[in-house]
Amino acid sequence: MGHVPRIYRPHGVRPGPLTLEGEQAKHLLTVLRLREGDEFLVFAGDGREWRATVAGSGRNALHAVVHELARQEAAHALSVEVWCGLVRATRLEWAIEKCVEAGADLVRPMVSAFASRGEGSAGKQERWERIAIEAAEQCGRLFMAVVTRSATLDELLARHHGTLIVADGSGQDWSKVASLVPPRGTVAVVVGPEGGLAPEEIARLRAAGGLLLRLGPNTLRTETAAVVATALLRGAGTQ
Repeated sequence: MGHVPRIYRPHGVRPGPLTLEGEQAKHLLTVLRLREGDEFLVFAGDGREWRATVAGSGRNALHAVVHELARQEAAHALSVEVWCGLVRATRLEWAIEKCVEAGADLVRPMVSAFASRGEGSAGKQERWERIAIEAAEQCGRLFMAVVTRSATLDELLARHHGTLIVADGSGQDWSKVASLVPPRGTVAVVVGPEGGLAPEEIARLRAAGGLLLRLGPNTLRTETAAVVATALLRGAGTQ
């Protein structure tokens, strides 16, 4: 088997018997067609990944045995948050998926002057979380990203403690902003919706210490800017 599947188990993993049920079991057994003796990887988002093998299957269940650690790593010293302006559902879902792959620790959908769509439904929140889990399983990360409920810019500012970066065409180039990103702590990048951030929002962000960052010469869609900024910040946090 060329590709070894990865499965996220949120309540911890340890050596010994493991039973998977529901969609996880269905995916491994019917989609990937794993059989007894086949290997897969399982992680709980705590920085550890375990090797496991299929021991058998039953009604809507897969029985496995967890063996030794396959990988282990410490958490990043720098936590990266993305405050992403609300856009159309498919585009926001793409942003969540790709920001998780690029290394975001938290994705916070943001209500702002030009994106006032209100609080997401419970069903929408569950879908966002499922997208984040599938992205983590696919990309190989060992710590799980969190997607929060949508909140207003003012709500996010009120509870933020750390460095603040604002994606804006009037900002400085990355070469200048990079030196101001701390090696540890929390950094949040703010990306506006389709209409951008309102002038009064930019003013509030600057008053809160926000650093304006220009993400290249072209105008980027919200979801593209979110992923680009995430990749830049995660790269800075691993140097």
